Amino acid sequence: MLRPFLAQTVNWSIDSPPLSDAQIAADDVLAGYLDGWGRPGDTGVVILDEEEQAVGAAWVRLPHDGWRGLGWAGDQIPELRIAVDPAAQGNGYGTHLLRAVLDLLRLSGRGSVSLAVHELNTAGEFFAANGFVIAGREGGADILLRSI
Repeated sequence: MLRPFLAQTVNWSIDSPPLSDAQIAADDVLAGYLDGWGRPGDTGVVILDEEEQAVGAAWVRLPHDGWRGLGWAGDQIPELRIAVDPAAQGNGYGTHLLRAVLDLLRLSGRGSVSLAVHELNTAGEFFAANGFVIAGREGGADILLRSI
């Protein structure tokens, strides 16, 4: 269920050729966001529209077995991925997803969450408005961190 949303987090730019599902699966870092889902620390939520269709997802994963995601900020800090179907954006789904996953992290005793957002991706504005701050930079992406 999360795979199309992972693809959306990867293929956000209209200026870059999109990666196929096969290309994402072949990339060790990108595939690591879903491979073996259900490990300790894996937490996620999916939001449904009025017709009960999945229109967005937010999930977190801890680094494991040598895998670190693009937004790695520490081995005990879960990394967030979040996406809303472009046709459903503007309805507050992203905010609901973020709040839900942050609540789950808080209940599980986590103190912070990280993510990576490319400097040209306007999603950075959404995250800044929701309490994320720049903690570092890797390539063309900012590593964002939020206390919970």
